[in-house]
Amino acid sequence: MSSEPFFSVVIAAFNAAHWIVPTVRSALAQTYRGYEIIVVGDGCTDATGEILESEFGASIRWTNLDRNHGGQSFPNNEGIRHANGTHIAYLGHDDIWSPRHLAALASIVQAHDPDFAVSGAVYQGPPGSGYYQVAGLFDDPRAAETDFFPPSSFAHRRAVVERIGLWREPRELQAPADCDFLLRAVGARCTFASTGTITVHKFAAGHRYLSYRFPSAGEQERMLERLATPGGEVEALAEIDGAIAAGADHPRPVHCDLAGLQPGDLFFRNRRVKGLDREPPTAVDRRCRFGVESFAAGLDWHALEIDAIGRRFRWSGPNPNARHLVNVRSNAPLVLRIHVLGFANATLGDALAIDVDDRAVAFARERSADGTYVFATQRLAGPVHDGLVLCFRLPAPLPRFRPPDSRRAGLALSSVEVVPVP
Repeated sequence: MSSEPFFSVVIAAFNAAHWIVPTVRSALAQTYRGYEIIVVGDGCTDATGEILESEFGASIRWTNLDRNHGGQSFPNNEGIRHANGTHIAYLGHDDIWSPRHLAALASIVQAHDPDFAVSGAVYQGPPGSGYYQVAGLFDDPRAAETDFFPPSSFAHRRAVVERIGLWREPRELQAPADCDFLLRAVGARCTFASTGTITVHKFAAGHRYLSYRFPSAGEQERMLERLATPGGEVEALAEIDGAIAAGADHPRPVHCDLAGLQPGDLFFRNRRVKGLDREPPTAVDRRCRFGVESFAAGLDWHALEIDAIGRRFRWSGPNPNARHLVNVRSNAPLVLRIHVLGFANATLGDALAIDVDDRAVAFARERSADGTYVFATQRLAGPVHDGLVLCFRLPAPLPRFRPPDSRRAGLALSSVEVVPVP
């Protein structure tokens, strides 16, 4: 790294102890050396700071805000205030850069001098989901008017914030804060240029239901190791191209439709999906039945539906390993009776496996006269203090419905009965 950096790399972090080590390692592995790294905690209460000190020492600068603000805006603004570089590059605390990322951005800045240099980023869906999104590859500079570029993929002149302002409070916005930042730049006629190459691997927390409640850096560590292996990056990108050519889902990231949304709606919905806003568990001392949430949950669950006789349900998918939280507490052992209205494919019912709190459990299968299913788990030992997390494991990739409904789906979950047992 340089004492007079060109790039100031800003990493906004919140309780990122499980994720941040491979992310920072990917930043420190850059072939381009004119940069500094500033990690800003959004009121972290875990060991993020201690881990950064132990792993990286003076290679980075760490500061922690005095309270949690609930998003990347305030940490990003603090990082900009501490920045020495002429350009600000962002890196999500759970994303991975190719070693050539900053070199690619520097090359496009040298060639075209845009306000925003944008590199290609691939959203990696949960393992087995067959889901990718590729952003940031464009020839038309007007692409920024419609296409969304994740912050980990771009760097902008530091002076841009003098034209459009700093990152805004997400609770006051209809759009996500990163969309708002880009759209304000478009409105101010900022210029955009693409590197034309993918150098970012994004593991979006919003695509992984309950990701903050049950964090893991396994995907990031595997990608970092792969990028460090000779030929590994070329091979990884070829696999993505092959999967897309073979029919993997790859919707283009675009700015979301804000019609009907109130300020903060998306912000609070995303927090629930990630497991950041947690209601206290319900105490159960008798048989209780819990329905499904009403919102789409990352790539685990599609939005709520209601069948012809009024039963509420959600289809799982496209993640073949969908999680579901049964938010209860109990001193007694429990049996779960899981009500499933059906499967997208008749063969999936026989292939289903169920984990509870990351342990495979045995279950009995009951088929009702109306064609629905009940899966009754083995006796689960108590006490349960902070809910039970079910994982429905199905073969990957999940099948598609018939056109025009081309969603990938697995099972239609209706409710879960919790039955305390002696």
